[in-house]
Amino acid sequence: MKSILSFLFWAFTILLLTGSNSLAGPRITPPDRFIPIYNYQNDWLVYNGQYKNYVPYSQEINDDSRYVSTYIDLVKNRNYFLLLKTESKSYLFLEGALQKEVPQQEWLVLSIDSLYRIYKRDELLFTVYGSAGIGDKDLLLCNQRQTNDAIGLQAGTSSFINIKPINFSPFGSFAVMAMLVVLMLSAWLHNTNPLAFTRLINPVDFLRNDPRDPLTKFYKPYSNSIILFVLVVAMLSSFVVIFLAVNKINIFSVSTILSEKGNAFQLVGDFFLISGIFFLLYYGKYILMVMIGNMLNLDKVVDIVFIKIVQSSYLFYVAVFLLVFMLTFNGPLWLDSVRPYILIPFLIFYTIRFITLYIVTTPPGTFINLYLFSYLCVIEIIPLIVGIKFAL
Repeated sequence: MKSILSFLFWAFTILLLTGSNSLAGPRITPPDRFIPIYNYQNDWLVYNGQYKNYVPYSQEINDDSRYVSTYIDLVKNRNYFLLLKTESKSYLFLEGALQKEVPQQEWLVLSIDSLYRIYKRDELLFTVYGSAGIGDKDLLLCNQRQTNDAIGLQAGTSSFINIKPINFSPFGSFAVMAMLVVLMLSAWLHNTNPLAFTRLINPVDFLRNDPRDPLTKFYKPYSNSIILFVLVVAMLSSFVVIFLAVNKINIFSVSTILSEKGNAFQLVGDFFLISGIFFLLYYGKYILMVMIGNMLNLDKVVDIVFIKIVQSSYLFYVAVFLLVFMLTFNGPLWLDSVRPYILIPFLIFYTIRFITLYIVTTPPGTFINLYLFSYLCVIEIIPLIVGIKFAL
């Protein structure tokens, strides 16, 4: 009886061990010079169009997906290597850009240090395009036994294709529609009053210091031509602010106004809303200018200063608008590197405008006008200081 029980016990043990080994499947073995540290088999992601984000790969739902991705922590895994192997012809994408073809049934070795040096970011989107599913794809994080034979990504490697797929962003469609709106308003203003429009956009008129200038005598800040011109300037300002907000540079918390996950038409709605806010701010500033001008007995220069402020804003924001419009279709990848300095061009512009306004509005034959200087400080410098403090 004991011999029978002993036989059954050992038979059951052998069957259990054999079954567990068969369920475990074949072990992934990288080249001998590498020591496996982590297997990314359970970390694959697929892009979900409904949520507009990457979600975990599901065997039953995503069987037909030929794109699979994962995020690689480049800071945490410094000094390690990524090893990728596929059983069929595949292609490697890094941050959405096609890099190279993955050799079939061969290990592709990528140095984490080289990736960090090239991309200069903490986390990298790693995508493989090939046959459907993840069964034929193996991605390992490994340490190297010997560093002298390391194969990694080097800057300027000639084998890289480095093709960036076209990114169809809703902001591109919005930029075209915003451009058409600005052009139509400008054409309307030009047709209704070509003389005023030509003078308003002329830099020479902005720098002119002539008390007999008919521009401010016939065109007041509340005349139709000036109101429409201020509306165009407000739209130019709005477009620049939305561009920065879409690219994660949130000036004055504008992103709280923008529609979440908005399409082009929602961005157009946000564009008109922010344009209206800028328009009200311009005329709110005009009311403040009138009040302070009356206090300092400078009511005669208020209209001149306001029109020249609008002129200079138009010239500056048209230049920025055209630059932003071109960058919209060429991928402004350099924005991340200039993010800390994004306010410097605006600071330079408003400083130059303050100096220019003092020069062009000072009466001929007068070098120092303390009342005018104080007036410009209140309407220009103080708002500039407050704006810089709360801009970012």
